[in-house]
Amino acid sequence: MKKQTILLLAIAATLALPSCGSDKKDDYSSASDNNVSGNFVVQDETAAESEDIENTGAETISYKQADVKLIDTKMLVYSCDMSIDVLEFDESVDRIHELISNYKGFIESEVYSDGGSSTQWRYSEDEKWKTLSAVVRIPSADYDNFCKDAESVGDMRRKNASVQNLSTEYSDLKTTLSIYEAKEQRYLDILSGIKNEADAVKIENELTDIQIQIATIKTRMNNIENDVAYSYINLTLNEVREYTDKPVVKKTDTFGQRLKNTVSETWDTFLEFLEGLLFVIIKILPYLLLIGLLAFIIAKIVKLISKAAEKYRKAHPKPVRPVMPAQVYPPQPPAPQPPRPQAPPVQGPPPPQKVQNTEAARAPQKQDETKK
Repeated sequence: MKKQTILLLAIAATLALPSCGSDKKDDYSSASDNNVSGNFVVQDETAAESEDIENTGAETISYKQADVKLIDTKMLVYSCDMSIDVLEFDESVDRIHELISNYKGFIESEVYSDGGSSTQWRYSEDEKWKTLSAVVRIPSADYDNFCKDAESVGDMRRKNASVQNLSTEYSDLKTTLSIYEAKEQRYLDILSGIKNEADAVKIENELTDIQIQIATIKTRMNNIENDVAYSYINLTLNEVREYTDKPVVKKTDTFGQRLKNTVSETWDTFLEFLEGLLFVIIKILPYLLLIGLLAFIIAKIVKLISKAAEKYRKAHPKPVRPVMPAQVYPPQPPAPQPPRPQAPPVQGPPPPQKVQNTEAARAPQKQDETKK
């Protein structure tokens, strides 16, 4: 009986599965239709589901962004690099100094150059390009106003401004300073109650290190306060001149014009050479006069010395030594020479052969006689 009931339940379950699947398919098709027709339904449902999840399962979790803390602007250090081109350099420098004085600032460092090189030549004003580089400290409250007034002095070519926030460092220094000061006070209290000299020396050494750290921290804090109070402005003034277009000389193709231009240019170049030579002679003329004067003095001294030596030789002539007669020695016989070895007799050439033709032999003799 039990087996029959179990079998019937299993058959009923298998029959119920297709119907459930068809219901799910219908639900999915209706949901897709709703999504195609409009997304508002799906979004509302998902938003509602997310709200339900947040309210039920994760009530302690908050997805809201934390409140943004404002940056402490009390410890900001302003710095700026400015490069300005000016036509009237000296007047512009006076104007910058006047602005620094009006804004109660000061110049921390300054470098001036007239544009000439390190050689010993003297340059004209047209060949010089003056520059001034200065580090100016201005109260931070007047930083922007000073920069605007400095820009009006000439033509602004480059400007690079930056801000450094030292609030975190200053706060850390204050906290560290308070810790070291408390530690210093504790060591002072301990030192006041110690009677052993060795322990007292150890405590004093520790106390000295702490006091050195306190002094270092205070120095850094003072530097930060000064940098915050007075901004940095690296100012550079460059002397410039107005550009003028040079007239363009039109070249002609005729021989006469080219010859005329060549002669004119050659003559101008020769005059420039003579002008430069004249200037060089004028520059070295004092040295030439000095060298000539020294040569004249040396020649006079040598001449006087030679005259004095000649007078001395005349006043004190050297004694003449008598010439001794030469001794005549009698001639000596030549030394005997050893006998020379006799050379072996030299054999002469073989006797000439008899000439059969007497007339041929006599022919050269006749010719010799006729020549004689």
